This record gives sequence, structure tokens and C-alpha cells, in this order.
Amino acid sequence: MNPKKKFIIYFSIVTFCLIGIIGASFAYWLFVREQTGTNRLTTGCLDLSITNDTKEISLTNTFPISNEDGMKLNPYIFTITNTCDLFLSYQITLNTLPTTTMDNKYLNVVLDRNVIQTFDQYEELPTLNGYQETRLLQTGSLAENDSKTFSLRIWMDGENNGNDLEAMNKTFQARIAVTITPSSYSPVDQGFRTLADAMLVNEYQSSSVEQAKDAIRAKQSPDFTKTAPIIIWNQRISNTLSTITSNTSSYIGTGYNFNTETGMYTLENYGGTDHYQNYTDIRNEEYNQNTYFTCGGSVTYNQEGVPNYWRPTSCNTLYKISSVEAYEEENETKYRLQVYAYSQDENESDISDRGLYVANDENGESYYYRGSVENNYVKFADSYWRIIRLNGDGSVRLLYAGDSPNATGAEQNIGLSAFHQQNDKPQYVGYMYGNSTDTYENSVKNENDSTMKSVLDNWYQEHILTPGLQDYISDSVFCNDRSIYSGDGISTTVTTSYNANIRMNNHTPTFTCSNQNDKFTVSDTIGNGALTYPIGLITVDELHYAGMLDNVLNRSSYVFSSQVYWTMSPIFFLKTEARSRMWRITTSGTLNSDTTDTAYGVRPVINLKHDTVISSGVGTRNDPFVIS
Repeated sequence: MNPKKKFIIYFSIVTFCLIGIIGASFAYWLFVREQTGTNRLTTGCLDLSITNDTKEISLTNTFPISNEDGMKLNPYIFTITNTCDLFLSYQITLNTLPTTTMDNKYLNVVLDRNVIQTFDQYEELPTLNGYQETRLLQTGSLAENDSKTFSLRIWMDGENNGNDLEAMNKTFQARIAVTITPSSYSPVDQGFRTLADAMLVNEYQSSSVEQAKDAIRAKQSPDFTKTAPIIIWNQRISNTLSTITSNTSSYIGTGYNFNTETGMYTLENYGGTDHYQNYTDIRNEEYNQNTYFTCGGSVTYNQEGVPNYWRPTSCNTLYKISSVEAYEEENETKYRLQVYAYSQDENESDISDRGLYVANDENGESYYYRGSVENNYVKFADSYWRIIRLNGDGSVRLLYAGDSPNATGAEQNIGLSAFHQQNDKPQYVGYMYGNSTDTYENSVKNENDSTMKSVLDNWYQEHILTPGLQDYISDSVFCNDRSIYSGDGISTTVTTSYNANIRMNNHTPTFTCSNQNDKFTVSDTIGNGALTYPIGLITVDELHYAGMLDNVLNRSSYVFSSQVYWTMSPIFFLKTEARSRMWRITTSGTLNSDTTDTAYGVRPVINLKHDTVISSGVGTRNDPFVIS
């Protein structure tokens, strides 16, 4: 290939608007598709696919709208994929057609959730052939087999110029164009040698770190009540019988509700709302005559005969019961339920919440990744990692992602482990814990290692100390936030709810750690000084920042794994079951909790020093940042 040759690819699904007067200063907008099928154009090297071929960019308001309402519009979504064996740079431009008569100052344009600007505020480029004007929306780069998806929104500016009579009876017609060239761009080639600097400038291929920070600061704030990406779900109903097992008691209902925003099913008419009463004896129902549904799961009991906590009335997989069959197993009667499974498919996603954002931690500004990002891969210690955030102290926090760039599920863990071998006291939510429970202060003394801490310490010794990589590691805070919202943190007859649970419910994540005793560090000058090695787990707040929510499905955020793994954040100690519980992320992409003695995946988190040097990479799966 001639390295100087450029490929310009146009898609002809256009945002074509007709404006008609309905009042003295209002306009009616209608966006029309010129095609209905999927548009795929191939140069032989770059594949441009239109991923949203059924939904129009539409403005439902009959007048200019606010930026807040503009960001609620359904976006136009498209994906570009590099099918070359070359490294490519791209430019995304919005190009007005000669038929456009509206002054572009009246239109707000935003790609993903970046800065909202009027069309004329975007950088003007030499006009492409056949167009009236060309404006630059974004630049970037793609390694071989890499792809990126974008969300485009356009609306009439109702906050500044929307009521100007000059906008009446005018037409705006434009097309997206993607221009690609063979490239060798990398932050290292541009003089950015540290991982901290490279991850910042790489976001928009900025010319300086400060320019990159300014661009990230200027982005719109995420909506933490929504997942990132925001997903609309369709239910999927299987016509094939499968089998699940149960004991004699379980919630069953005569109806259900499916939530398209959360992807979750909820039983209806199941006979009661008390989690510990009103279970249904599954043997007593007439499945041939009536329709029944269940979320699966059985009611189990502790040694005192008290039912264990369970949420069988809300689930991501629902079952329609066809029949029940009894069988014997280890001198116990159990039951096979013949069922039809109700699950879900991802219908569409708004990937606007994606990339780097900024929030404060105890040391300053922390730049964190959110949503379905694909440019936060790091190769270090013969393993692959995902960058969680640039900490306020300048160190870079990494989440273990496996021994290959394509690792999934169990491959992204270092193994399975309980957080603690015991669960019958509140103290077992601690990464370390005290010998005495006579007072809260004694119960949270960092005197004994949890099972999880021992597992992580052993891994650190083998994979960081033995190869001699400890000089790369920063001693930064790991927050095992045991601060209490309600309860006393010591009694087994009182429910204790920890603040991490309340922050999740209120959608107010934080990077700060309120108690000095819960700031796990090696040095006692920046934290509690209780650690032997600077290693820990991700927190539920960091997962919340990354786009995850309690009992809302999200399999598209970069932190998702197809295997359950632990956080180091307590949620509560429940008196009704006398068990301590920690936050975890599930295989369905939800956040919820389980008891500390259950074995789940372990994904180490480490911090690299602020001056850690990279030798190459742009942070993608196929071209990760490589630590020198």
C-alpha cells in the first residue's frame, strides 16, 4: 500500500432535517433516513459499519431544546473497525451539504459525552469535495483489529440562539465522514514516556498533558443513576425445556414483570413480601392447569432453622415451570423442575458515557475510565491489566485482566477464594480484623489477615517480588471502608449497614476513604501501615464510577467479567442470617453481595509509580501500553 494514500469513507444515512414554522419563534424538526438497511462500506483495509440501522436520530420536541434534553435524544451510533495489518489514524468530520441554509451556530453537536459545542465551534478543515463545510469532531488511532463505537447527537440550541428568527424556515443537511491514513502515532513517539502522561494525552491525541486534562475536565458529568453504557434490553424466551433443582420451598408466582432498563425480571403474585415467610411448597401446585414462574434458588436454613437471606423474587433469568419431579440425593428429597428459561438480549446501547472522567480523591484530581472503553490496556509482569484510574498522587491503578489480551472469565482471575473462611461476625468484612469484638475499635484492629489478603500476598511474592518488579509498585491507599451507616459493627443480633451500601443506593461514589484505619498501605504516613505488600482489590465505588449498578445488568463496561469476582467493600452484616457480606460483581454484570465465606474470583489491583516509563503502545487490546 502507498503509505501516502488516504481512504475517505462516507455513509449516506444522513441527518436530514426539514424545519417548518409552528409559531412566532419555534421550529418543528424531523430527521429522515435516506436508507433503511445496514450500511457497510469496505476499502479493503478499513471497515465502517453502521450499528444502529433501525433507529432514527429524532427530535421529539417542537421547539429548540436545552442541552440536558438534547443529551436525552436517541443517538446515531456507528462503529469503525481497522481490518488492516497497519496502524491507522482516523478523523471523524461532520460535513454540511450544499442544500444547507441554516446558520450552523444554531445547532449543538456532540460526539459521545464530550463537550457540547455549536457546529461552528468545531475546528474547520479544508472542505471535502461536494460539501459546503467540513468540521472536525474527533481524531484517534486504531491498531490492527481494533474498533471504536460512537454516539452522535444533534439538536437545535434552545439556550442561546434557539429563538432567533433567522433560524426559521431553514434546512440543515449533513453527513459523517471518516478519513483514515496509515500512521505510526503513539504517545511515546510524541514524547510522552510515562504511563500517567500517555493515558491522558492518548484520549484525544492531545499535544500536552494540560490540554488533555482540560478536555477531560470539560466533559459532561456522568449520570451515576445509569449504567455506562446505557443499555435497553429485550427479553428472550426459550421454547426448549431445561432443568433446574430446588428443595421443597421456593418463591413461585403467577406472573412477572420485565424491566427493559435493568434487564431484570420480577415475580408477581407470589404470596407474600417477607423474605423469610410465605414461601410456596412447590409440590402443592397444579402445573398442568396453571402458569407459574420462579427465579430459581431454594430456601436453605441455618443450624437454628432460620431461613437464609435470598432474593428469589428478582433475577436476570426467570423460569416458567412445566412440571416437578422428586428424586433422592444423599438421603434427601430434592426436586427437578422442568422449565422454560426467560433471559434477555441487549437491544441497543448508548455508549456516550465512555472514556476518561475526573473526580477528586484525597490527593487531588483522579482521572478514571468509565464505560465500554478499549484504550486502557497495560502489559506488565507478563500479564495484561486494565487501568482503573490515575490516582491523585500520580500513580496509576491497575486491575488484573489475565495472561493474554483476549482473556475472559476465569482467565481474568488468579484463582477462586473466599474473602474470609468465616462469616458469622461483622469483623470478617475486614481485609484485616481484630482479635476482640468487645468494641468496634477492637474488632477492626488490623491484627489478623483475611483469607483474601493471604491469597493476594502470596501472588505478589511470586509475580512481583520474585521477578524483581517491586520498584515499579507504588504504595497507594486500598480502601476497605468499614465506616458504619447504621448498627454497631460488632453485634450479631443487630444488622450493620456500611456506608459503601448507602453510597451505592444514593449513587454517590467516592474515591476518598473516611477512616484512617481502613486506608490499607505499607507506610503509616499515608495510611494505616498494616500491609506487608501494596496489593488489594477494586472497591465497589470504583466499579460504580466504571459504570456498574446494583442489580442492573451491564456486560459492556470494561470491568465486566463472565465470572464473579470480589471487591474489598463491605455491604452489611445481617442479623436475620447472622452473616457478613461483601460487594461482588456477578456473571450477569450486576453488583450485589454474598457471604464472606463463598469462593469467587480474585482480580488483584496494584498501583504503578507516577514515573513508570512505557516503551510503546496506545492502550488497546492489540497494542497495549507496554511497561519498559
